[in-house]
Amino acid sequence: MPKLRVFGLPIGDAGRHLIRLHHSHRGGINRFGIARLVNEENGKSLHVLVLGHAEEDRIFMPFDIRERLDIEKGATLHFSIRRSGSLGKLHWYLASPDPAVHLPAWLTIIGLGLALVGLALTIPPLLGS
Repeated sequence: MPKLRVFGLPIGDAGRHLIRLHHSHRGGINRFGIARLVNEENGKSLHVLVLGHAEEDRIFMPFDIRERLDIEKGATLHFSIRRSGSLGKLHWYLASPDPAVHLPAWLTIIGLGLALVGLALTIPPLLGS
């Protein structure tokens, strides 16, 4: 379990709900992978989008993620990270505070629900004739 110094996200990532972590600390998680990040000091965790960067001794994360993990910028984070399964990915999409992520996810869920209702209403008349 690595210990890395915590930094804020680069300016180009401002407002995004992701972390940047060198590939050597990602445990095989691909770029744009969804992972469960755990602060081993206090047990707090959350699902995050993982991107890379070149510096092996740092982890970059926005204020919102630092707040959820109860870690300050400049502090050392003792963490573990593991790939999220399908339910973890779904949770990340639906619970993300970023409207560019959660709004399309919820619209997809609503569309899928309406399609299933339409299917359920269409099949009985077809079977009855």
